[in-house]
Amino acid sequence: MQRIILDVDSAGDDILAVLFAAAHPDIKLEGVTTVTGAAGPIKQVTDVVLNTLSLAGRDDIPVHAGAWRPIVGHAKAAMEAPVHFEKRLTARFGDRLKTFNPPAPEPRRKANPGHAVDFIIDMAKANPGEITLVTTGPTTNAALAILQEPALPSLLKNMLVLGGNFTTPGNMTPLSEYNIWADPEASRIVLNADVDKILVPLDICEDNRVADSMLTRDDIADMASIGADNAVVDMIGEVFPIYIDIWREFFGLVGFPMDDVITVALAFAPDLVTTTAPLFADVVIDKGVARGQVVAYRGHQILPGGDGPKTTRIATGLDGRRFLSIFKTTMARYARAGDLGTAA
Repeated sequence: MQRIILDVDSAGDDILAVLFAAAHPDIKLEGVTTVTGAAGPIKQVTDVVLNTLSLAGRDDIPVHAGAWRPIVGHAKAAMEAPVHFEKRLTARFGDRLKTFNPPAPEPRRKANPGHAVDFIIDMAKANPGEITLVTTGPTTNAALAILQEPALPSLLKNMLVLGGNFTTPGNMTPLSEYNIWADPEASRIVLNADVDKILVPLDICEDNRVADSMLTRDDIADMASIGADNAVVDMIGEVFPIYIDIWREFFGLVGFPMDDVITVALAFAPDLVTTTAPLFADVVIDKGVARGQVVAYRGHQILPGGDGPKTTRIATGLDGRRFLSIFKTTMARYARAGDLGTAA
């Protein structure tokens, strides 16, 4: 049983990651922390998580709101671009966009008291060497926790970080992926931290070379056919077809990429991916098109540099078919025998 804290920004695949982590038998989801990111302000992000856990019948899982802005960030218009992304899609999809990142209804419970950063630190201190911190959004909370408690890297079991790109073009600039770009200073702190981590880049998530890991309508139909009376699968069938269409038509992918769920799955199945040897990874924080680019120190260079801790393994390949099978099997666990959203 792998004990994790899941740090999210509540974009579409974050919702699936929360559901996955809450139901998989090999994961104990100790808590969910939230950070401002692709889904909008911290209240929206937190309310989405609370509503998702209620749907899952897991109101017992703590939820702590975290950073409401990046450490430094970018110009206001650039930071808001992902949230307003749907405006560019209105002419193509019209009213179908109503299920794409809608305002979250008021949840039936409130977030737990206390900041996400304090929760991460307190959990790691109380359970040294047992907690895996999984970040699937900007790494602001993780970086602030490391700054506040420098011993945190030695207290964590490991980290799983979604972010970066190497062979696949970035989705914010040609050189940068959103999670790293959104808070490059925070990402640099996290990747420079002396804690074992796997970095999950766009290369193994948002690239048609791993098409067999992407969610399609066929996968939704598969889940619906085996998951009788399953509120979670019903929600996926209602909400996620538009995500599939957007990622096909706008990004040229065969389906909806499951970046966040893949990252969570590595907590109990790290062999789903092939990785580099442990290396030092850094982040470009200078202004310009390269801001937010992850730099992996490999090979041999004449100029000095790259002398940080070699603690990051970069995922380079994925067993997509096996991953997607695990995901669908896990969602089937939400089939109900009575109460709404109670996992079987």
